[in-house]
Amino acid sequence: MNQLIATTVDQFSFSARGLSQQLLEHTHNGGGYWEHQFDRFADRQQPFYWNLGIANGRILYSGSRVWSPQMLLRVAERYVIQTHSHAAKIQIDLLRRQVKAGSLDSAQLLAAMKQSQIVSEAQLQAALRIKILTDLDLYLLMGSGSAKFMASDIEARLPINGFNPVELFDAAAQRQLKWMEVRKQVPSMKLCPILDRSAIKTANLADTQRQRIERLVQSDKTIATIAEEMAKDSLEVAQMFAKLGKTGLVKFKPPQQHQSATVMVIDDSPVLLSQFQNWVSALGYTVQTCQDAKTALGRIAQIQPAMIFIDINMPEISGFELVKQIRQQPAFKAIPLAILTGEEKLSNKWRAQWSGCEFLNKPLTAAGIIDFQVQLEELIPRLMSASTSTT
Repeated sequence: MNQLIATTVDQFSFSARGLSQQLLEHTHNGGGYWEHQFDRFADRQQPFYWNLGIANGRILYSGSRVWSPQMLLRVAERYVIQTHSHAAKIQIDLLRRQVKAGSLDSAQLLAAMKQSQIVSEAQLQAALRIKILTDLDLYLLMGSGSAKFMASDIEARLPINGFNPVELFDAAAQRQLKWMEVRKQVPSMKLCPILDRSAIKTANLADTQRQRIERLVQSDKTIATIAEEMAKDSLEVAQMFAKLGKTGLVKFKPPQQHQSATVMVIDDSPVLLSQFQNWVSALGYTVQTCQDAKTALGRIAQIQPAMIFIDINMPEISGFELVKQIRQQPAFKAIPLAILTGEEKLSNKWRAQWSGCEFLNKPLTAAGIIDFQVQLEELIPRLMSASTSTT
């Protein structure tokens, strides 16, 4: 059994965008996990943790659960293309049953995978590195929180060399810059690419290039699904589609499953309303905007939104006053509300919590836009799901 032992001294708090530096300063020589909790998930009934496994000053693993042999199989299936063959799937199913029965530990599983030529040690190392970097893409933007070290024998359970923390976090910083560029064309991995047939016809493409593009965008698959099927790094695939989108050969549409859900935003800034509409529409939701807080109640009654975002600073009626008016209407009481502001005041955050609202800072920089998009992608379905379960 994997024993995790919490210590009282090995812990720290981190600010938004301060996590990577804190982790570099708290690199451990011993083995175990940095278990992270994020303030934005503090009100969840089920606690959420991000675990970063380390040993001998090197990073071995990242995930929402601690390491287990099952994770090795999942990482291999996600990032090693030969695991997608029919023969490999049969072998993996057999190995998965043996792991579940407890007859294979990680070292034995890796040896069995190498013997069956399902995956090499170098391929597994590369796959784990991509997995960690993909997690860093997400969790380094999750905002403030706290972390504590949980001692464990992870180095015995995960027999790889691990990765240099400085190199990983440098790579993560470079990836954030690349994501900033990609998101100008591809704001969400949940978008479905579609061919622009007229652009394909007029483009001077070789047949092989045209056929490759057509194969990539066949059916209504999201970019995330395509990345999984290709066993590629999500950033690499997003960059490829961003380039295709920039040339006009491919357009993007939101997935179908959310289109009946309407998200409303109330803000006196036409620029924010336009940006917000683009970002949330890309997630597959219908977006309705309202620029005048005085007419908001009537618009809410007309639109019947599944969720509402409200700016704090609006003329004549403040965001908090509008929240009060909304909550006084029995028909609107169950609608999830989120407060938007460009002012990072702790008092605003407290008032939002007291009002039963989520709290989001408006993006004021290009880097902040990525943070905001990540928050929207997580926040909207979570609040809608919670609202549905209580009605």
